[in-house]
Amino acid sequence: MNVSFIHPDALWLLIVLPLLWGVALIAPSTGTAWQRRIALILRTLMVLALIGALAGAQVVQPPAFTTTIFLLDGSDSVAVSQRVRAEAFIAQALASMPPDDQAGVVVFGREALVERMPSPERTFGAPAVRPSGSATSIADALQLGMALLPAEGHRRLVLLSDGGENRGSAREIAQRAAVAGIPIDVVPLSGVADGLDAQIVSVTLPSTAREGQRLPLRVDLESNAPATGRLIVTGPDGGTVATIPVDIGADRQTISILLPEAPAAFNRYTVRLDVPGDTRAQNNAVETFSVVRGRPRALLVAQSPEDAAGLERALRAAQIDVAVVAPAAMPDTLLAMSQYDAIALVNVPRRAFSESTLQHLATYVHDRGGGLIMVGGPRSFGPGGWRGTPVEAALPVTMDIPIYRTMPPVSVVIVIDISGSMAMTEDGIPKLSLALDGARRIASLLRDEDELTILPFDDRPGVVVGPLPGSQRDKAIEQMSQVRLGGSGINIHDALVAAARYVRASDRPIRHIITITDGNDTVQQEGALDIVRALRDERVTLTSIAVGQGSHVPFIRDMAAVGGGRTFLTERAADLPDLLLDEAEMIIQPSIIEGVVTPLRGAPHPAIRSIDAAPVLYGYVLTTPRDTAQVALVTPEGDTLMAAWQYGLGRSIAWTSDFSGRWAKEWVAWDRFPQFGAHLFNWLLPPQTDDVLSIATHPSGDTLTIETIARRPDGSPWSGLLVSVRLIAASGEVIETVLREVSPGQYRAAPDGVPPGAYLVQATAQDSQGALVAAVTGGAVMPLSREYRSQAGNRHLLEELAQITGGRLDPQPRQVFERGGETRGAVREVGLLLIVLALILLPLDIAVRRLPLQRGMIVAALRKVGLSAHTGQFETQAAPVAVPFSPSRSESASRPDPAGEAQVPPAELERLRAAQEAARRRLRGEDADVRR
Repeated sequence: MNVSFIHPDALWLLIVLPLLWGVALIAPSTGTAWQRRIALILRTLMVLALIGALAGAQVVQPPAFTTTIFLLDGSDSVAVSQRVRAEAFIAQALASMPPDDQAGVVVFGREALVERMPSPERTFGAPAVRPSGSATSIADALQLGMALLPAEGHRRLVLLSDGGENRGSAREIAQRAAVAGIPIDVVPLSGVADGLDAQIVSVTLPSTAREGQRLPLRVDLESNAPATGRLIVTGPDGGTVATIPVDIGADRQTISILLPEAPAAFNRYTVRLDVPGDTRAQNNAVETFSVVRGRPRALLVAQSPEDAAGLERALRAAQIDVAVVAPAAMPDTLLAMSQYDAIALVNVPRRAFSESTLQHLATYVHDRGGGLIMVGGPRSFGPGGWRGTPVEAALPVTMDIPIYRTMPPVSVVIVIDISGSMAMTEDGIPKLSLALDGARRIASLLRDEDELTILPFDDRPGVVVGPLPGSQRDKAIEQMSQVRLGGSGINIHDALVAAARYVRASDRPIRHIITITDGNDTVQQEGALDIVRALRDERVTLTSIAVGQGSHVPFIRDMAAVGGGRTFLTERAADLPDLLLDEAEMIIQPSIIEGVVTPLRGAPHPAIRSIDAAPVLYGYVLTTPRDTAQVALVTPEGDTLMAAWQYGLGRSIAWTSDFSGRWAKEWVAWDRFPQFGAHLFNWLLPPQTDDVLSIATHPSGDTLTIETIARRPDGSPWSGLLVSVRLIAASGEVIETVLREVSPGQYRAAPDGVPPGAYLVQATAQDSQGALVAAVTGGAVMPLSREYRSQAGNRHLLEELAQITGGRLDPQPRQVFERGGETRGAVREVGLLLIVLALILLPLDIAVRRLPLQRGMIVAALRKVGLSAHTGQFETQAAPVAVPFSPSRSESASRPDPAGEAQVPPAELERLRAAQEAARRRLRGEDADVRR
């Protein structure tokens, strides 16, 4: 048993003991000599106890057990056979573990995880924890193993690994283990694959190129055995651009491929090695990239080519490559959209696109830095149903009508076909239910002063809902559930007569009828158009919707043409809710303003900087600009004609008029329109400020170092910027990081754990006010982890770890619990006990010094507690001389004098009696009376 101290510096207080002893020797004597000695001993013990408590005294008891932590390599570089061998080693070692010992297990790869806490359990099966095998971090495993070891007993680590470290530094952790006296035994595992392992070692491709240039690709291959296979290269569009047969021998082989011309964009390529029987497929595919610079590319999406013809001519005149497509041909993936620098939606409705396409388009602007312009028309902005979509969020305007535009109340009558054809289902939903769902959307859109009537009809009216004011919209929605299917086709003449009766009874200034009929079952057409014509003369409009193609579609279209409304032809009843909502927005809150409009300048913008005067327009769509938008052109009433803003990394423009002969016929014929269109598009292009901000990337191990250099226009370093970087993978996943300024104008970051692959890199720099001052786009490649390139592990590292810590190389399973190295006993702190001892000794010290203890009392006490052997020093000393009391006269007369006793002289006795009598008189005050 040993004694140690937590705070050994406090032992300097022992210097007070000599002072204590010196004071005891020179102080005046009080009490007997033996009392002084005992008091000094007690005080010395009290001081020692207090100093020991302050120093953190602790007792170390020798240990009697061993704790061993097994560190099992679970990374991908360890073959299955080697992992089975390691697990069998641990099982054999545990089976031979001595009774008082304990063991734990850690499984590691990219990270280290605890499989089993230290315990006396002797069985071991397949590990339940599965760390990521894409890397090997022996350092994390050693650190976690040391943390699991107890603070006492014999301690040992057993590392079972191939030594293929590619994260952290195991040598540094081994040095700490050596200082702590923890040996590391090593069981080397082979890093060779169980079978054939052909792999791509490296891929080289120019990171930048010119448009029209063929890209040279170089691929280095190697294999642990002769192999035959194919090298397949996939291009930016996902198609195969090259397939090369390969024969790989024992030596490294280099394959050179001249790739086809790539488009002007960020082009990502995937190189894949296909070898039959390859047991390790993780190292058979590598991504790379090349940024091809060329002329800007624009995509114009329009339902009618005439809508985009003017803008197309303007952009081609400005040497911009233009592609015009219908909505059905719109790219529906982020990768396909990224082939273009800007996208224009020219008078197209929202329903022409899928929800995923709209989301990709918003991401294209916000995250990829693309440009977006929405060109107005009857099917754009609010009339096109763009409210509440991701695209609306990307635009500088909302679809709301300005609050200063007040609209009169509206009466809407919806005639719904309830014939047998409306019982047909789409995706399990009847067509009638879809039509009623659209009617419910109209009801939810009503203002309180509006009015709604639902008129179900086949050959006779069904359950009519309304007329009800907008304030009772909830009641109208509830009553729609009572509408039921009928039988034969719809008698359109009688239905229009009933609808006319309701609209003529309404006092709303705006009255509108919507008919929803089947394309084949709209019967009783004779005289129906006369009713529509008469209603039109009464300023009642009509919109018709045909569900499905049929022989009656031309008549349905004629009804809308006579009624001054719109016709919607749809093959899918599922489109009805959106169609009805779009129509309701047009009627209840009309967004289209037509008439002669003179554009006026608003906020300065590069697109109109060189334009002094512009032609008139003949219509536009009402929108509301966002607070941070630049409104460049307005109407005399203050409505927005052109607005622009920054959205994330990209930019967007809203042009609320059109670029066709309907509203902008004088604009597209204007000699400066090509210049205006080119300015619009050039402002949308991603700003490339390579002279202000440059970017470079450098992979190292499992980290990708990103570095930018920012310079002011005069070339001096630009400090104090907020530089943000986005890494965009092929899957669309985004990794964001903020760079730290490491020197004036130089910013750097090294995000850890970036998966292998090619990344589009976008860097932006903002000043202290949050304004964007520079942006640059580049690329980066994170190569495959070295985990998949190792062929034989690193046995030298394993030997070094064992040598540093005094461990053994390749021990037997029964040896891993042997005593060895430094040991730590069980530590018990005794500081509190020492304080208690000092408190007990304090009253004893006081008692020894203050109480009148006789030697006989001490002797009796010692004998009572069985310490008779220590009483001699008190008994051998002479008894003290006692002075006898003076006897009275009667006692002296009656008691005979013993022979040999000394007699007191009578004169002395008389003198003593006289003195006593005088003292008594003084006490009674008699002397004072005598003197007076």
